[in-house]
Amino acid sequence: MKKLVTVMLAMAMVAGYYGYSYSNGLGLGISNANSPHNFSAETWNTREEICRVCHVPHDHNKPGQNYLNGLLWNHDVSTATYTMYGSAWSSSITGVQSAQPDGTSKLCLGCHDGTVGIDAFDGHAGTEFIGASSERVPNFVDGAHKDLRGTHPLSIAFPAGEIGTKFNDPATTNWQAGGTVASTLQDGKVQCSTCHDVHDKDAVPATHLLRTATKASQGTASGLCLACHIK
Repeated sequence: MKKLVTVMLAMAMVAGYYGYSYSNGLGLGISNANSPHNFSAETWNTREEICRVCHVPHDHNKPGQNYLNGLLWNHDVSTATYTMYGSAWSSSITGVQSAQPDGTSKLCLGCHDGTVGIDAFDGHAGTEFIGASSERVPNFVDGAHKDLRGTHPLSIAFPAGEIGTKFNDPATTNWQAGGTVASTLQDGKVQCSTCHDVHDKDAVPATHLLRTATKASQGTASGLCLACHIK
């Protein structure tokens, strides 16, 4: 009986690791084995490295030239065309939005739109896809049309002209996990990395790598939204 319980516990731990909870951060840094972006133990990662899946110190003449995306990038990026949120979809949008995702958001979509394999790095063709059965990340991107109208606008300028009326000042507003909102903007734009800490160092534990929790039990109800929006 003791052996059976041990086996069942191990199965439950594996299910939690590869299931829904696997997308949650720990706030302990990416080097922690259970951090969502630590792929060092995956069978497809023959390098057994953490950083190399996304970054590389030397590109070694790879034909893809992914380093042109900045940040010594080593992972393939998506060539999909997206439908952006934009002012055509909402009259409340005042910040200028890029025609297509750029900056760190473009890099995130290199895995999270489901068209590029997680293991598509170092010049290798990817075979492991997020949401492979439907080529999509549930509740994130429409896999058929790459429709971003259903998610928060990204690659969009923070609306400086509405600070104090509709938005808090990003220079003086702090995330729960540390740092100002302004420090997480990229060239003044809201990107995926504005709200999510991909390296899991400044993420609130037990959230989707969020810099501020959304649950009252973890901080303030809808705290992530209210960090920027005055409501």
